[in-house]
Amino acid sequence: MDETTHLEQAGHSGGPLAEAPILEGPHPPSPPILSGPFRWLLVAHGFSGFAFWAFYGTVFAEAAFRFHAGKTGMAILGISLSIPFILGSLLQGLVVDRWSPKWLALIGYVAMACSIPVALVAGSLPWLYASSFLVGAAFATIEPSRSALTGLLVDHAGLVHANALLSVAFQLSLVLGTLGGGWLLDVSGADLVYALSLATALLPVLAVLRLPDVRQRGEQPSLSVRDLRTGARTAWHDETLRVLLLVTALGWALINTFFVLEPLFVKEMLHRPGHSLLFLWSAHGAGALLGALATTRFRGARGHEAILVNVGTIAIGAGMLGYTGIGVYEVALISAAVQGAGFAMLFPPLLALIQRVVVEEQRGRVTSVFVALQESMGLLSSILVGVLAAVLVVRPTLIASAALLVVLGLFGLRAVVRVRGSERDRVPTA
Repeated sequence: MDETTHLEQAGHSGGPLAEAPILEGPHPPSPPILSGPFRWLLVAHGFSGFAFWAFYGTVFAEAAFRFHAGKTGMAILGISLSIPFILGSLLQGLVVDRWSPKWLALIGYVAMACSIPVALVAGSLPWLYASSFLVGAAFATIEPSRSALTGLLVDHAGLVHANALLSVAFQLSLVLGTLGGGWLLDVSGADLVYALSLATALLPVLAVLRLPDVRQRGEQPSLSVRDLRTGARTAWHDETLRVLLLVTALGWALINTFFVLEPLFVKEMLHRPGHSLLFLWSAHGAGALLGALATTRFRGARGHEAILVNVGTIAIGAGMLGYTGIGVYEVALISAAVQGAGFAMLFPPLLALIQRVVVEEQRGRVTSVFVALQESMGLLSSILVGVLAAVLVVRPTLIASAALLVVLGLFGLRAVVRVRGSERDRVPTA
């Protein structure tokens, strides 16, 4: 599930701040973020991520190793997650700005918790499909509400710090959740992973109940089909955004193909047990965490965001290529970390570019177009894997996807450099 929308929404979903007249002296400092209600949102985000990664990694491992899902079965598992998430992402602006983000978040976290018992009692693959569907619906509810709550609970001066804390919590939950889930799956089996994940998933519900019921009081924008068309036109008319729209959409189809077939590769090619899949996901998270920390220290990114997006795409493809091309578990761990670092260079610079070059009232629409198109291409790739399952061979398919992703990143890099060169050469007329 990608995080590209919540930073954008967080910066624009907060209500107007009360401005008391100050007669003399400097503005009083803002209270520390972690001493206010935002800390409960951070707690909910961290524990929810921990429970999700341990639980959902186990779902994928169980599908491939316990229920012996083939290419079609793994594709349906991906589809069952994508459909509710795509529909929810398109409708999020219609709900969160018109109702209570707190209660919307509570519904999402309850849905997440309810998805775990479905997997716990699973006796066949359809039970895991149902669990995955609930996860997609839960994320479609949680993501917009958390974004809105961030903007409403934190003043504008603290938004960067708040979103940085949420990002760190997400990456840490990925590393620790998959690491802990993999260890428990190895020593005790899936039932204990599901039981402890359920207990952990109840903590975000309690944390959200501690939040105040803050709501949007200003303009209540909607996200309609017309808005999406406007955002699509805006993205397409800008040469750099047009290149990135194509690169990220096609790239996400290739990345999703890897995600769907990865458990089968671990089982059939690496000949590793199911818990190894979670350890590989943990290595991915560690790489993403280090990449995110490195990206935050890159002060000269302004004007180079499009280059970073394509470099991130190349890094993901290179990691996938090392993972599948060499076919050694230890190399796959390192390659998974390279993939994670690539993701850290892919999405944050893309969002930063949109925020920099698109007018304020269009930013949310353009971001929604990118997210909706990426997720839709991911869904399409899952469908194609299912339809072509009889003729697809796992390892060649993954190697081809990785190679195409590297080529796509190189194409995008060449295109954005050409666009930058033409912009510098353009001479303004009187």
